[in-house]
Amino acid sequence: MRPFPPCEGAEHAYVVTPEGLRMHVASMGPADGPVVVLLHGWPEHWWLWHEVMGPLSAAGYRVLAPDLRGFGWSEITAGGYDKEQFATDVLGLLDALGVDAFDLVGHDWGGWTAQLMAIRAPQRVRRLALLNIPHVWQAPGDVGRHLHRLYYQPLVGAPGLGPLVQRSPALWWIMRSAGLPKASVAEFRAALRAPGRAVAGSKVYRTFLAREMPAIARGRYETARISAPVRVLFGLDDVAIDVSMLDRFEDHADDVRITTVPDCGHFIVDEQPARVTSWLLDEVLAESV
Repeated sequence: MRPFPPCEGAEHAYVVTPEGLRMHVASMGPADGPVVVLLHGWPEHWWLWHEVMGPLSAAGYRVLAPDLRGFGWSEITAGGYDKEQFATDVLGLLDALGVDAFDLVGHDWGGWTAQLMAIRAPQRVRRLALLNIPHVWQAPGDVGRHLHRLYYQPLVGAPGLGPLVQRSPALWWIMRSAGLPKASVAEFRAALRAPGRAVAGSKVYRTFLAREMPAIARGRYETARISAPVRVLFGLDDVAIDVSMLDRFEDHADDVRITTVPDCGHFIVDEQPARVTSWLLDEVLAESV
């Protein structure tokens, strides 16, 4: 098993959820501090947050950054890569840790998962902070207008081909060109070389395209609503997701505020960790709920 990348002050633990999934979680900060949960996306893991965790913990928060199923150091399973299951996994992890209420932050698939958690557990999620991810109420026409941006999803999700794509130097050249820093490329590329990790990453997209998107198109979340305050920070140079995919978010949530960041791409946490940290501390967590 690969050693953990450096993150000063981080503690690491493996926790078994009530459903029996073994999840890795990195933590930092006072044990009695308000809990902030940080969820990564693809193709990353908990280390996405390594420059954010320290300042949050120094401000008195108990910071938890788990690896989602199949990512990083969490267990690889044959199935369970739909985002509803991811939400169940993270809620189960928090149950196992004895965490009731928490603030929730998510980037990419972590942001999609975070929305589902906020829908399912409104009494537990104090605030919801999202980074470069659409809302879950996408209509087929909304997605159709941006298919040219999403060309990579069927490639990554294809059986056999998907793991090869994720290990391809071409993919990481694209990631680097899209703004992912060199250190992040090195760490997350190495993580996907570990046995089974690229296959798990492929299943994340295959499950979404084959099962989740059709259900969304049929209106799976049409009556669902988010009651927690929703704050979004969005890098406008995102090559995969257009900011218009946040349109009508206010139709499905009680309190939404969107802040855009020019000259910043999809990997906003990697590209501008100080901006993300100040936004969380000064504009999200500082708000009373």
